[in-house]
Amino acid sequence: MRIVLTSANSATGLMLIPVLKAAGHHTIGLVRRPVDTGADEVITDWMNAPAARKALAGADVIVHLSGELNAKSRRVYEEANKTTTELVAAYGKAARLIYLSYPHASPGEKNDYLRYKGEAEGLLSRTGIPLVIFRCPVIIDAPEVSSKIDVLFRSRKGRPVPVIGSGRQVMRPVYRGTVAEAIAGALAGGRPGVYDLSGPDEVTVDEFIRMANPPGVRLLHIPGWLAYALSGVLPGLSSTFVDMMLHYTSSKYDRSTYGEFGITPISIVGMWKRAQTFSKIDRG
Repeated sequence: MRIVLTSANSATGLMLIPVLKAAGHHTIGLVRRPVDTGADEVITDWMNAPAARKALAGADVIVHLSGELNAKSRRVYEEANKTTTELVAAYGKAARLIYLSYPHASPGEKNDYLRYKGEAEGLLSRTGIPLVIFRCPVIIDAPEVSSKIDVLFRSRKGRPVPVIGSGRQVMRPVYRGTVAEAIAGALAGGRPGVYDLSGPDEVTVDEFIRMANPPGVRLLHIPGWLAYALSGVLPGLSSTFVDMMLHYTSSKYDRSTYGEFGITPISIVGMWKRAQTFSKIDRG
């Protein structure tokens, strides 16, 4: 099949493309700037490129990965999460659409990220193309790989890890390999619909941070009011992300999602504990 991927240079896209190519599919990566994605074809400046619109119109399957979770301005959230989707909805003629969204996404939410994700879901639903939406919470890579989100939970040079809020917020992180497998399984299998794709382990933010760091890591809890204030001055922190960490980390673990797409749940807790065990063996 001809498979078009938006944000093909994202961590999920880079993991997914080799899987699709190994299965014999022709991959077309849509990106903003020139970058090596490993796709058979790469179209840059895709939101303005006529070639991208032609690719969307000629795709058998469109995998829409574009989005932004931690941005300073509403405009960035709208462009990354909604405007990209408007282009996919306008030009896509595929037999199937696959979209990565987030739990709690709704056009009625005040949170910019969740609102635009919810509006994007509606735009794609109205195309009439069979649509599979995976609502994924925090996506975590393997212990030896640091992604854009993972680094927020790890100590840098032995310093305390900043924690937004009490640290008692619950989360069900999902392994990125599981997300890639789910997308691959949804290319032609599984019924259209909205699916919760969370990991099997429920942990608090504090528990996860301690698990993802060397023993004895220190945590620096930042009260919500202070985190909101700091988001106005720190370049890498937005008020929307603070809101996400305070109120929207929870998600639902639905085993039927795994069965629908023929994938096996992977325990993030088990993965990280094994990594710590092997690390101790190496040091000992």
